[in-house]
Amino acid sequence: MVQTTDKSYYEVLGVGEKATTDEIKKSFKKLARKHHPDAGGDEAIFKEISEAYEVLSDEEKRKEYDTMLRYGAFAAAGGARAAGGPYNWGGGSQGGYSSVDFGGGGFSSIGDLFSRMAAGEGAFGTDWEFGQKKVNGQDIQVTLEVTFEEAFKGTEKRVTVKSSDGGNQTIDVKVPEGAVEGGKLRYKGKGAAGSNGGKNGDLLIVTSIKPHQLYARSGADVLIDLPLTLDEAALGASIVVPAPDGSQVKLRVPAGTQEGKVFLIKGKGAKRVGGKQGSSGHGDLKVKATLVVPRDLNDAQREALAAFAAAGTEDIRKGWA
Repeated sequence: MVQTTDKSYYEVLGVGEKATTDEIKKSFKKLARKHHPDAGGDEAIFKEISEAYEVLSDEEKRKEYDTMLRYGAFAAAGGARAAGGPYNWGGGSQGGYSSVDFGGGGFSSIGDLFSRMAAGEGAFGTDWEFGQKKVNGQDIQVTLEVTFEEAFKGTEKRVTVKSSDGGNQTIDVKVPEGAVEGGKLRYKGKGAAGSNGGKNGDLLIVTSIKPHQLYARSGADVLIDLPLTLDEAALGASIVVPAPDGSQVKLRVPAGTQEGKVFLIKGKGAKRVGGKQGSSGHGDLKVKATLVVPRDLNDAQREALAAFAAAGTEDIRKGWA
C-alpha cells in the first residue's frame, strides 16, 4: 500500500493511537460524509481517509501498522517519512501493498466503494446510510364540507383521497359533535409516502360548515337574528325562539328593546369540542334583536302612528343642534 500523505493513519482520521474501533469508525463516518465526492468533497482526501480506515479497522493490519510506526519501519523503507514525503508501506511478510485491499469490506475497488456509498449501502456495511437521508412524507390536507346540522350533532362521512402509492384510499371520517369551522381531524400515516425509510405523512381533514338559513356559528356559540316589530320592541313581547337542538325556548323581550340588543340563552349552543368550559359542555344561543320597519301601512296603521308621533315629546336628535 502506498500511503499518499505524510500524516499517520491516526492523524488522517483525527484519532489517537489508543482509539477504540468504535471511535475510529465514528471518526471515519464523520469525515467520509464531509469529503465524499458526491457531497462536494475532495476525492483525494476521501481516498486517504478510506485507506486509513481500511487499515485501522482491521485488527491484524492495525497491529502490523502500529509495529511499523513503533520501530520506524517507514524511514527504513526508503526514508520517505524522514524526507516529508508519503509513506511507502512494504507490507511485511505479505508482500507490498500497491493498492488498498477492499475484499474484507465487501467491495473490490474505490469505484465500487463510491457506488455503494452513493446508493446508501454504507462504506463498510449496510448499517450506515450515506447521502440517503430519511425523508418523511408530507401531510395531505383535504377540506370536508358539512351542513350546520351535521357539525352541530356530529356525523360520519366517507372521504376518498389520493393514497401514498398514487391510487385512491377511502377514509371513514367521524365528524365530532360540535365540529367548528376550520377544525382539523388528523389521521396518522395516511398522507404522502416517505422515502428512504421515512415515515408517511398525515391526512388532515379540515371541516367547513355550510351557511344555514337561521343560524351562524362562533366557536361553540350559535347566533340567530330575532326580528321584532315596532310595537314588540316598544311595548315588549314574549317570543318563542327555535333552538338548534330542535327545542323551543320562550324569550321575554322587555319594553324599549333597541336594535342590536343580544339576549343570551345559556347552554343552547353547540357542544364544546373537548368538553371545555361550562357545566353543560355547550356554548350559548345568542339572540340578536333586529327591528323590522313595515314597508306598507294600511290606513289604520298610519293613523295610529301619526297619533303616536303627535303624542311624543322626546327629541331623539337633540345632540345635532
